[in-house]
Amino acid sequence: MLQKKHITLIVFGVILSLFIAGCGGGEVTGGDSTTPFLEGTQGLEIGFLQGSPPKEISDITFPFDVVVSLKNQGEHDVVTADVRVNLMGILPSDFGTENVELTNAHPDADLTSRKKDSEGNVIDAVEAYATFPKDDTKLQLQPGVISGNVNFVFRADVCYKYKTKATSQICVLKNLVSVADDAICSPTESKSIFSSGSPIDITSFRQGVVGEDKIQFSFDIVHSESGNVFKPMTPTDFVGCPKDSSTRRLEEDKVKITIKTGIAETLKCSGIGSTIGGTLADKEIKLVNGKRTMTCTQDLPASSDRNDYEKSIDITVDFNYLDKIDRTVLAKHIG
Repeated sequence: MLQKKHITLIVFGVILSLFIAGCGGGEVTGGDSTTPFLEGTQGLEIGFLQGSPPKEISDITFPFDVVVSLKNQGEHDVVTADVRVNLMGILPSDFGTENVELTNAHPDADLTSRKKDSEGNVIDAVEAYATFPKDDTKLQLQPGVISGNVNFVFRADVCYKYKTKATSQICVLKNLVSVADDAICSPTESKSIFSSGSPIDITSFRQGVVGEDKIQFSFDIVHSESGNVFKPMTPTDFVGCPKDSSTRRLEEDKVKITIKTGIAETLKCSGIGSTIGGTLADKEIKLVNGKRTMTCTQDLPASSDRNDYEKSIDITVDFNYLDKIDRTVLAKHIG
């Protein structure tokens, strides 16, 4: 009798556990609504549509096209005109087409970014597509091109304009030298910084004091992905993501940065100059080994004319980005 009672209690406990788990399960649609960005290190996600190109083709009747899928996994909207897609890796005449049909294509729709609403729920991006050949014909491996089975590598080469946005806060006190124990903020510490989803990340925001009426801050610009960064230009221009080595050396790893403190006194940043009015805009800098540390000083009003407060600082980085994806296709010689 006791054993039967014990088994009954165990079964009841298991059922209760499953019921509790069921109540707590389901899809989680909410997120963190207190942070300004979703963050992440991706821009456009590139892929080939299933079967386009196919894994295998032959040198008799086997027409096909190549469809490149693009999805914006970052947090900057991209219009079609700011994306250029090239299909590389094959000689166009070997597949019955011309070079113009495999170059400088644009996606069929704008690439809106991932977003979150006021409750923190993530609104996912929608895919767009670029199809080759551009004239709606098909590729066909021509007779006599191969004399045995051969692997061809189809490469989608994508150049696009992108932007990173970041925000942090600086601490301004009436007395920056003798800081009160109960001060509303600290003018000498590392601060939280939030950076939008992008292949370029802005990290490690630090603030210090360099005078009674002057603060200093620094941050890192970091290239976090495997693509190539170029000076921001219109991708439809062939210099947008240059291929030739001389132009590439001139334009690679260059970005444009804008720093906005909104404080009227002089803002000066290493390597990009100074301004009065709190905004240094569109200044070109070069990343070295995928990174650049920026250090700035911000003059403040005289202590008699200021109070204690925290102030948002906004940073944006503009750049062109080159990414690619490969697919190997086996071409069979039928004979």
